[in-house]
Amino acid sequence: MSTQITAPTEPDMGVFQRVSYMTALSLAETIVSESTVMPTSFGIEVPKHAPTEPKIKLYFHRNPAAVREFADQRWMDVTTETRDGGSVYTEARGGLCRGVLVTAWTLMPAESIVAADEVAA
Repeated sequence: MSTQITAPTEPDMGVFQRVSYMTALSLAETIVSESTVMPTSFGIEVPKHAPTEPKIKLYFHRNPAAVREFADQRWMDVTTETRDGGSVYTEARGGLCRGVLVTAWTLMPAESIVAADEVAA
């Protein structure tokens, strides 16, 4: 008779990562179908070191008004910061939705801001 001692197996993190991707993809489909403003692009991130923490990042090309409108529709907070060189970064970030962190963002180059100010004057 032999006794075989088995160590507990580690969970397959790839399974968690796959489920997180599918959850984020499903949420992205819902967001895009319900939003009145369309992002230029979006990405989904599920890092191997955090397979249960998916993120969706929606990019609105040089369009802070669209980020604000998107944020209003999803009850997200909006922040704006001026960066070195005068560019302005606008970001909407909300709490977790279905376990997914959603961020919408845009970056206005300084020269675009100056040109808009000249037109308005």
